Amino acid sequence: MGAICRKLAAILAAAAILCMSFAAQAFACAASPARARAGAEMAAEFARFDVNFAGGGSNFAGFDVNFAGGGSNFAGFDVSPRPAPRLGAPRFAGFDVNFAEAAPCAAACSRARLPQGACVGGVDVGGMTLAQGAAAVAAALDARLVGYALTVRAGERAYVFRPPQVYWKADVAAALLRALGGGDIPLAVRLCLAGEEGALAGICAGAYRRPADASAAFCPSAREPFRFTAERAGQYIDGAALRAAVEDALARGAREAEAPLLPLSPRRTLAEVKKGAALLASFTTYYADGGSRAHNIALAASRLNGCVLAAGEVLSFNARAGARTAQNGYRAAPVIVRGEFAEGVGGGVCQVSTTLYNAALLAGLSVAEVHPHSLAVGYVPPSRDAMVSGSSCDLKVKNTSRAPAYILARAEGGALTVQVYGRESAVTYAIESEVTARIPPPPPEVRAGAAATIRAAKEGVRSEAYLVRREAGRPSVRVRLRQDSYAPVRAILQRPDPDNTENPAASGEPVA
Repeated sequence: MGAICRKLAAILAAAAILCMSFAAQAFACAASPARARAGAEMAAEFARFDVNFAGGGSNFAGFDVNFAGGGSNFAGFDVSPRPAPRLGAPRFAGFDVNFAEAAPCAAACSRARLPQGACVGGVDVGGMTLAQGAAAVAAALDARLVGYALTVRAGERAYVFRPPQVYWKADVAAALLRALGGGDIPLAVRLCLAGEEGALAGICAGAYRRPADASAAFCPSAREPFRFTAERAGQYIDGAALRAAVEDALARGAREAEAPLLPLSPRRTLAEVKKGAALLASFTTYYADGGSRAHNIALAASRLNGCVLAAGEVLSFNARAGARTAQNGYRAAPVIVRGEFAEGVGGGVCQVSTTLYNAALLAGLSVAEVHPHSLAVGYVPPSRDAMVSGSSCDLKVKNTSRAPAYILARAEGGALTVQVYGRESAVTYAIESEVTARIPPPPPEVRAGAAATIRAAKEGVRSEAYLVRREAGRPSVRVRLRQDSYAPVRAILQRPDPDNTENPAASGEPVA
């Protein structure tokens, strides 16, 4: 039995030598990477021989070795008992090895032929050595890939992969070992994609498109105040699904694989953006076109036009319109000074602030500061005016909504219009003016001269303004905004009789 063990150890050593021989002889000259891989796999296979001496027998690479009768024949090798080796002989894997006997075994293995009629994966390898059989199988598999291409489609794009990026993989070594017993040995072959990770990542990157939100550009100088851009959906490829589709196509030998594109939805649609640019209110007053007053109205309106109030922001009309000076572009026009009409730089600007005041209230904005004129004005009902003067009297409007408010102001053809745009709301507003008392004018001032009425008398009023809030399905809410008193206007008459002339002093009211 000891001799048998020594003989098997020699066979193991021969197998190791044979592995190196196959790698050097059969695959060093291989014409394709597939053949080199097959050689490496055969070498690995020969390195996995299992020897089991349990029960007085052994199993070597799937072949039964029976030592009954004191001898055996294994693949053409005589493993009959031999005399014990001399002292000092080398040992391999725990067995005494006689390399003088192992070398002829390795040489004999390299010359061993596969039995006639043996096939591997449909390739006839009968009569061939193991190395020749491996080369024949590799050549046949290479031939099957000639002209093969895998096309991966991702939307409008197509990615084509051909050999050598597409290569075959099979356990040729194991199949050849099984073929030593003869017969047609099936060979499991699968196609693979070299650099698969990077190739699939490139397909995903090429197909990815970031979604674009819809947007609105505020264009206060254009006829249409907003320029809208519709949303654009994005797309992407599920990397795991793409990998599965490609590997399934390779496994079936299919020539096409589909990479389904999945949508990426934008966060803001055009409909949502338009809700944030809805017309909330529009208010118009009228003036005599032409002249310095019309110039001042148009100038102040142009400076108010295009104002954007962020949520919670306060607009100062004086800061927006600028100082009413000739250096700032304003001209002299009628103003109210101490309860009298007089010439002053910037006359007419109060009509712009008044128009803004009414538009802001109708849009649901909050008014933080407002002042009435000393005399009632003719372009709005009482308690709906907003006088501004220098730095002491300002109109301040606050955006109390959660979205930006956009203000347009246009003066042309004797009509001044202020519009407020913002987030669409189900609430609407109305302003109601009520006169609570009337104040008769004082006696007229009579001056000498040809008979004429220089200024007509005008009664004063006491008035109130209310803001009415309306919403469908809810009762209206009416809130008083303010109470005001406007002075009467004394008439100025001209008569030819000097005895009726009066020269009253000025009222002394502050600049309004």
